[in-house]
Amino acid sequence: MIRSLLLTSTLFLMPACKAPTEETASDTIIMAKTTASHPGMVAAANPYAVDAGLAILREGGSAIDAAVAVQAALGLVEPQSSGLGGGAFLMVYDPATGEVWNYDGREEAPSAVDDSLFQDEDGEPLRYFDGIVSGRSTGTPGAMVMLGEAHAAYGTLDWADLFTLVIPLAEDGFIVSPRMSSL
Repeated sequence: MIRSLLLTSTLFLMPACKAPTEETASDTIIMAKTTASHPGMVAAANPYAVDAGLAILREGGSAIDAAVAVQAALGLVEPQSSGLGGGAFLMVYDPATGEVWNYDGREEAPSAVDDSLFQDEDGEPLRYFDGIVSGRSTGTPGAMVMLGEAHAAYGTLDWADLFTLVIPLAEDGFIVSPRMSSL
């Protein structure tokens, strides 16, 4: 089974590098390495997500397992930026075969959409910002389907086990980041 994958969007597994200090951690990419017996690194925008990914790697999970846990945590602790209700791409490198490919988990437009969606009642194009804030540019989320497909192919742990660190955060609460608080 693949234990070493390179993922983009929400999670990176990389060679070890210095973790940020407490002062720099609040609004930066958070990185921490696993123990020497389970080499790898998780980088995410929130320390709770990093902890979730690292825990999965320490339990013997694959990079894809860790990506699911990271994304679940990000959906909870920074719902304004990341989450299960959005879209994502996932690039995968298989060191055993040397192949690189991607999973497309971007949002999809409803099937009934046509050219008139971004036109006003007179058939004129909406201003760019008006189309965005109107809700018309909202698509069906694809991140969970993408993660599910990747997990089916490369996951080593049970799907339910990937949420064990996130569920207590949702039930018991967590310290909100300054960025989430301001938004």
